[in-house]
Amino acid sequence: MSDLYSAFTGSIPENYDRYLGPIFFHGCAEDLVRRVVKEPVDHLLEIAAGTGIASRYLRDRLPPQAVMTVSDLNRDMLDYAGRKFSDSENVQFQVADAMALPFEDAQFDTIASQFGIMFCPDKVQVFREAHRVLVEQGRIFFSVWNSLEHNPLPATVNKLLEEFFESSPPAFLYAPFSYSDPDQIQQHMQQAGWDGIELISLQGECEFASPEEAAMGMITGSPLGLEIEQRGDVDIDGVVQRVAAGLQAEFGQRDCRVPMRWTVISASKSSGK
Repeated sequence: MSDLYSAFTGSIPENYDRYLGPIFFHGCAEDLVRRVVKEPVDHLLEIAAGTGIASRYLRDRLPPQAVMTVSDLNRDMLDYAGRKFSDSENVQFQVADAMALPFEDAQFDTIASQFGIMFCPDKVQVFREAHRVLVEQGRIFFSVWNSLEHNPLPATVNKLLEEFFESSPPAFLYAPFSYSDPDQIQQHMQQAGWDGIELISLQGECEFASPEEAAMGMITGSPLGLEIEQRGDVDIDGVVQRVAAGLQAEFGQRDCRVPMRWTVISASKSSGK
């Protein structure tokens, strides 16, 4: 995968958090955190934390004495996440590649990750590293998007961009939906030594006040905007307006509600593995 797809820099973190957070991530984070806190947590590692949307929900639900280590590959995203916490909240921040975690063996009892593992080129290596840094009987919880056919908002944006860029449409929005095969996920986790693997497919809704907000989020809240800008001869504002018009025609003018589907995966590290 291109380095561009991990370039959540500049104004992207702010736009990601402002627009995409309410559309996609807050409700999913609440669900993920409810699953994490069903059992005691002493030291949690969050992988690919982004702007700290799930991190904030985790800190609010975990006991004060629980230590959180919040990690992400991208410094700009992690810096933005850090603004959401006070120094007294028992949260540590660490720039970290999920495929080469800079932590000791058996350092954590729980790992959480919301919509980040799809971007890692080597999924099995990610699962091996997560397995390594967990104690025996430690648990992992993470979420991935289902395929584009079950997520009409990004699917529609891709269709609009294909019409706008006839010869070579930008490809970023395919990446988040590229790791949705449950058999493949289970096989990768088993290769890395995980046990008790459970996958639960969930249905929800994207909600956005206006198509303009959705278009701003999808394009300027991700490396998609950078991918477009690198072409050099395209007005990004014009692309946003074109996408907003298409979303309005598809989903309405205001208070839009669009189906979305994702999967939450949980597993444990059994003794001797």
